[in-house]
Amino acid sequence: MSEFDLSMRFIDEQIVELAPQQAARRYALELGLPTISRALGSHLAFVAASTCAQKIIEIGSTGGLTTTWLHRGSPRATITCIDSEPEHLAQTRRALLEAAHPSSAIRCITGDPHRVLPRMSEDTYDLVLITGPLQHVAVHLQHGLRVVRPGGTILVLNALNYGRVADPARRDPITTSLRLVIREFQRQPDLACAVLPIDGGLLQVTSLAS
Repeated sequence: MSEFDLSMRFIDEQIVELAPQQAARRYALELGLPTISRALGSHLAFVAASTCAQKIIEIGSTGGLTTTWLHRGSPRATITCIDSEPEHLAQTRRALLEAAHPSSAIRCITGDPHRVLPRMSEDTYDLVLITGPLQHVAVHLQHGLRVVRPGGTILVLNALNYGRVADPARRDPITTSLRLVIREFQRQPDLACAVLPIDGGLLQVTSLAS
């Protein structure tokens, strides 16, 4: 086992996942939804807390797994979740309620994100989390940049496509698109961009306040 893998295992072992998160993880695994390690979950909580996020939007669904970690970092934030599957959103709401998130601060919008996001208000959200299919990341990022406030942050799960982005031999459309997105965002003077090689890769983008 590599030094990195040993470190990740140690970190995961130190983190306690609460009952609502355990239930959400089981649901995500059963339905084949994206899952995250406890280490990445704790990082999501850290980002939500350190940015003092009060308005969060999640694009795509993990059945409440990522959402309950965001709750741990910002337990009073208004969390908006968009997904085309009402059952996944219902599970997300249940998970948040079990985690004691205020019901009035949970917004679940059923619909195709491609149709819903253009109707969302600009410069509104402190934190945007993109969990949806990788083939839609580029489009969702553009909407994320529109709806996030100046100084707000966008996070993208699996941005390295589980190591494929770093492999120059990989030239499939999804991997190529992710590779181009990362390169382009690194070159934007009005953005601060970083990628963490954790789980499938986490792209972090902050819109610099003018």
